[in-house]
Order: sequence, then structure tokens, then C-alpha cells
Amino acid sequence: MKHSNTIREGDVILWINIVFAGIASLLLFYYVMMANVVSAENYRIQTLRDKIELLAETNGDLMNQKLLLENPNVLFEFAKSHGLVEAKNISYIFENKNVAQR
Repeated sequence: MKHSNTIREGDVILWINIVFAGIASLLLFYYVMMANVVSAENYRIQTLRDKIELLAETNGDLMNQKLLLENPNVLFEFAKSHGLVEAKNISYIFENKNVAQR
């Protein structure tokens, strides 16, 4: 009389194959997740580089505008077009310490 609970060779091979398939599926899942992380980081880095490039271009434009506005002729034309006049011989209230006593 044989035990009915004996493990056959075919069952052992089946379980080993199931374990290997499970390990392979876990490794595949890990690979896909790591590839996604790397892709996301590369995308983030690229968007930051694009933003830096855009900001550098904007900075260059602003520096050019600043240089144009600092030109004395441009300032003179701006003042003239807005009806501004040059102030000469001005004295400020707090220039003399005894202003309140006068």
C-alpha cells in the first residue's frame, strides 16, 4: 500500500517552473519600474534645461533693454516727450539741520 501523499517528479518540476516564472515576473516588474523612474528623471532634467535656456534668453533681452534705457540720449528724449524739466539748484528739507527753526 502506497501513501496517497507522495510527491511525484512532475509536481516538483511544475512547482520549480512556477517559482522561476514568479521570479522572472518580479524581475520584469522591477525593470519596468526602474526604466520608468529613469525616463521620468530624464524628462524632468530636460524640462529644467529648457527652462534655463528660456530664462537665459529672457535675461539677455532684459539686459539689452537696460542698456538701451541707460543711454543718455534715450533718457533725454523720454524726458522731453513727457514734458519733464531739469531741476537746478534744489535744496532738500533735511539738508539743513535747523529747518524747523526758520
